[in-house]
Amino acid sequence: MEQKTFRRLARIFGKVVVYLAAIVLVCAAGLATWLYWRTHVCLAQLDGVVQLWGLQARVEILRDARGIPHIRAQSLDDLFFAQGYVTAQDRLWQMDLSRRLALGELSELFGERTLRLDIENRTLGFSQACERALGELDAGSRQMLAAYTRGVNAFISTRQGRLPMEFLMLRYEPRPWGEADSFAVALNMAKILNTSWPDELMRERIRAKVGPDLYADLFPDRSALDRPVAEFLPPAGTASPGGRATLLSQPAELAPWRGVLLSTPESSLADVGSNNWVVSGTHTQSGKPLLANDPHLGHGVPSVWYLVHLKAPGLNVAGASLPGLPAVTIGHNERIAWGVTNTGPDVQDLYVENFHFRDPKKYLHNGEWVEATEREEVIQVRGARDYHFAVQTTRHGPVISHDGNRDLALRWTALEPGGLRFPFWGINQAQNWQEFTAALREYAGPMQNFVYADLDGNIGFYAAGWVPIRKQGDGTVPSLGSDDDHDWTGYIPFESLPHAYNPASGIIATANGHIVPEGYPYFITSMWASPCRTARIYQLLEAGSHLTVADMLRIQTDIRTLEDQWIAQRLLGAAAQHPPETAEAQYALSLLPAWDGEARADSAATLVCEVTRRALRERILKPKLGDDLSGYHWPMSTVFLENVVSNGWTRWLPPGDADFNVTLMRSLEEGLRRIPALVDSRDHAAWRWGDTIPLTFQHPLGSVPLLRRWLNVGPFPQAGTGNTVKQTTSSHGVSMRLAVDFSDFDNSVQNITLGESGQVLSPYYKDQFEAWYNGRSFPMLFSDSAVERGTIHRLLLEPAK
Repeated sequence: MEQKTFRRLARIFGKVVVYLAAIVLVCAAGLATWLYWRTHVCLAQLDGVVQLWGLQARVEILRDARGIPHIRAQSLDDLFFAQGYVTAQDRLWQMDLSRRLALGELSELFGERTLRLDIENRTLGFSQACERALGELDAGSRQMLAAYTRGVNAFISTRQGRLPMEFLMLRYEPRPWGEADSFAVALNMAKILNTSWPDELMRERIRAKVGPDLYADLFPDRSALDRPVAEFLPPAGTASPGGRATLLSQPAELAPWRGVLLSTPESSLADVGSNNWVVSGTHTQSGKPLLANDPHLGHGVPSVWYLVHLKAPGLNVAGASLPGLPAVTIGHNERIAWGVTNTGPDVQDLYVENFHFRDPKKYLHNGEWVEATEREEVIQVRGARDYHFAVQTTRHGPVISHDGNRDLALRWTALEPGGLRFPFWGINQAQNWQEFTAALREYAGPMQNFVYADLDGNIGFYAAGWVPIRKQGDGTVPSLGSDDDHDWTGYIPFESLPHAYNPASGIIATANGHIVPEGYPYFITSMWASPCRTARIYQLLEAGSHLTVADMLRIQTDIRTLEDQWIAQRLLGAAAQHPPETAEAQYALSLLPAWDGEARADSAATLVCEVTRRALRERILKPKLGDDLSGYHWPMSTVFLENVVSNGWTRWLPPGDADFNVTLMRSLEEGLRRIPALVDSRDHAAWRWGDTIPLTFQHPLGSVPLLRRWLNVGPFPQAGTGNTVKQTTSSHGVSMRLAVDFSDFDNSVQNITLGESGQVLSPYYKDQFEAWYNGRSFPMLFSDSAVERGTIHRLLLEPAK
């Protein structure tokens, strides 16, 4: 009887399980169907007619096979209105997230996990800086920005209930786009490219641990591989670094703030780089210049850049834009082309402020106690109480850190009056070198190495942006803020900034390395990038002749690693003097003689050199700096290692090592012990460099398990290293490739990492990835006939009646 009851209960339970499973499956299928439908409803309209308030006349949006919009308008106002509209079609959530990042509003969406970022940017006063910058705009730029803003808001207002899925998932709707929000996008990029204040604290820690000679060794500012491109030194009579040049606003005019402790950014200037170059017609197959650019930035979903072609009476320009900013940032018009790399100037200084212990609102300046400016900040935090804190500002800027018992104030050019300007409207319109440099004269930063070419065959370079002149010192460590001795007195005059025009060599290339020759009288930075990429680019350009666009792509994707070739040669030389004892080391050394220096994804030799170089760095530095080296990083550390080993600087010889041959062999053996953990195997067949630096393009919501496979792109093994021309790390790398052919603009090529759309079900979500990953590109259609032939979608924007 009991057995029958048990069987009956088991049958009932089985049916219940089946019914529940069926219900779950039906619900899941329903949810998936609904999400699929909902997401498709949210996709951009690519064809047909849309009527919009705010337009003066019809605008054509022609999209090519990659979904790149070619916008044809009858006025500049309508052109930038349409640019705002189509950018919002594809990237609205990215734009909203970007402004929230800058304005310190992420925690409204993501809760306490983003509170640190919000505190940082609230403390820096990004919101106040954006509003001030808007008021400083000239009339033409303000009109362009207003039109762009109206276009973005036209999209938002006409798509209620059909916005991108991220708004649905996070259960909110975007507020209207503001003109000041575009400055927020610009400030995010400035922060990425300019943040150097943590390096001051690092240098200070190192200086406290080692003597002046060792300190100087650690931070070389030159290398035999340097290729400075600046050809013009400041004219006679120009102010010296201690003199006054372009005058600053008086301290009383600064917009003041104060803050709580900021954490060191997760990435540094050492993580960010770019390449650009231009060659004159004497080096090309066509006899016309070629210009190439590949900016290196952090990877994510969607791509950093948005490709666009803008045409209206008085303007015809194509290239890469930043979502949220009007005009084209990198590209070409009918007469000129330009590309940029980060100069990496030191435009941030920390000042140790002395606050009164009884009256914490006052700080010392030239023997007097003066009042700091204070404001209250309130951050709304999803799922938690609002976060309140006070931000204080001294005459130098916001107090960003309480480092020990010190209050550190930050002065940064981007937060100065006039520190945020839009030069790209002028650049987009420029027809020659004179007009191009006139536009750059108005550019405050972040300082960039601009390369230039034009239809007449001219090529040029200008490192444009504000670089402070200091009364004393160079700002590489925190300075005393209680007097004026380390204050800024001006900026390097525009005419004295590094530049070159039609050099005799016919070649100009920059890759974040040293750009000024010996004798240049102004301090720009002490943190130049490793010279390896610059040197390799020059090797390839100078070895070539009759260069073509295909050659530009070949150079952009070059993976020859000069620093690992150096370590390979040193290891082989050291092994001859001090043979390794382990079979593992002997096997590793056997890989090196035939290696061609290419950091391929399947390269075992690259892996051996990379782990050895890291172990060598630790073996040399730890006796001087301590076991924890996590806070020590600088871009010229490779040059430091080469100097130590090549010059035999015994002051750096690790204790117990008879000579540097022993140091190299012990570093090899230590590096090899780390490989099994990196490749998750003890098999030599698993020694594949590319598997140790896998790349995943992470969507901001891609950490959610159910969404990860859907939204993220990757992981994929990679070729290249952090110092190859094709710069490769697990989180940063090539964000866009451009090659402009002045013999035929339609023969130019350009592509981004993933695709034009930020919406996962769009055919343009990641359609460019395969080409980007494999080093290919796509035609950059420019002429009317080429655009018409390449049109896949045609959308008409018409004035609403």
